[in-house]
Amino acid sequence: MKIIILEGIATSGKTSIKNLLVAEFKKKGMEFSVIDENQTLMPILDNADKDVSIQFLRKILNKALSLEKDVLIFDRLYFTHIFRTASNIDDFSEIEKMLSEHDVLLALLTIDEQKISERIQFAISHRDGRWIKFVRKKGNDAEIEKYYVEQQQLLLGLLNKTRITHIVENSTSGDFEGITEAILKRMC
Repeated sequence: MKIIILEGIATSGKTSIKNLLVAEFKKKGMEFSVIDENQTLMPILDNADKDVSIQFLRKILNKALSLEKDVLIFDRLYFTHIFRTASNIDDFSEIEKMLSEHDVLLALLTIDEQKISERIQFAISHRDGRWIKFVRKKGNDAEIEKYYVEQQQLLLGLLNKTRITHIVENSTSGDFEGITEAILKRMC
């Protein structure tokens, strides 16, 4: 079983990449399952307790890993939980150990820092009210930008500490097809 974990800040293209991966796996007749952020993050979105996150992720992983699929795609997983709980990667070593027993690729999608505010503002203009309300809770536009810049910097820093195979793909240009191709090449 191969596992792809898509991580990145809001608007980095995780959903677009996930959709392209799904289309490719369907075309190839592969058995896959998508575990999206509605399952990996949203149920405990406001959680700040690392132990709650670890228990939650353990349950998700046990369920997903029991599936007999060629590929699992996770839209966010433990990196986002580390950020949300102000933890460190060592706190989530159990999750890394569970993952390291499989063929895993973590793809961190980044955005040029000077473009983050523009991306967030664009998303605010077309996403649903629930998402907009969530983003607006972070403050004014400058505070929102600062939050996402800091999140992206922390996610990048985590790559230096993870044992999981990973790649960083910059999605600023919107070349989601190229990023998907890079992920697929690394999977082989």
